[in-house]
Amino acid sequence: MKYPQINIAYNRFLDPIFTEWIQSKPKWKDWRSPTKEEVLNRIEVYKKEWRKYEKPILKGVCDVLELLFLQNIVDVHIVSGNPRAFSNPIVMKSSYAPEEFVDVLAHELIHRLLSNHAETINMKVLVKMFPKEDSLTRGHVLIHAILKYLYLDILKQPERLEKDLKRSYSASIKGVPAYHRAWEIVNAGDYMKFIRDFMKKQKPLLRKKAVE
Repeated sequence: MKYPQINIAYNRFLDPIFTEWIQSKPKWKDWRSPTKEEVLNRIEVYKKEWRKYEKPILKGVCDVLELLFLQNIVDVHIVSGNPRAFSNPIVMKSSYAPEEFVDVLAHELIHRLLSNHAETINMKVLVKMFPKEDSLTRGHVLIHAILKYLYLDILKQPERLEKDLKRSYSASIKGVPAYHRAWEIVNAGDYMKFIRDFMKKQKPLLRKKAVE
């Protein structure tokens, strides 16, 4: 089975745009932009760390969803600072610790894989499954269930799950409770059963179709 090449690189065009954007935000007023050399050095560390886990993560995500990426190359744009990571395009800040970078990139790649199959993956199913939750929480129940599968069953590193839970709690304290709430839902049930139930409600999928 063929998986995409994950191209992690500094984006010199996006960087000044994001730097100007976040410096306009009051909560980032004390942020110091790293030098370009610092960013490039961090990227090399990120690449090395990602290579340790790239194959099991990509295989695990594709296997559990029975989907494949529709791109041969997925670009990961690194900028000096970014309030939150994006998935399409993938834009990430340069201040992650190496392990956290891998986990956040896995999170964004799950989003990307699902968006690749937007015509066959109906995310509105989540509205019926969790009618009382807001849209950000609903969407991340699925993402977090898959992450839990990666942490426990593929990487077999439960400490990564604990660290992700702490990050989501920190985000909740800062005014973004959806990620923490999504983890509460996932941890209250059987994460694999949730993934299976979600997939059963989908239209016939483009399964096991390799990228040529």
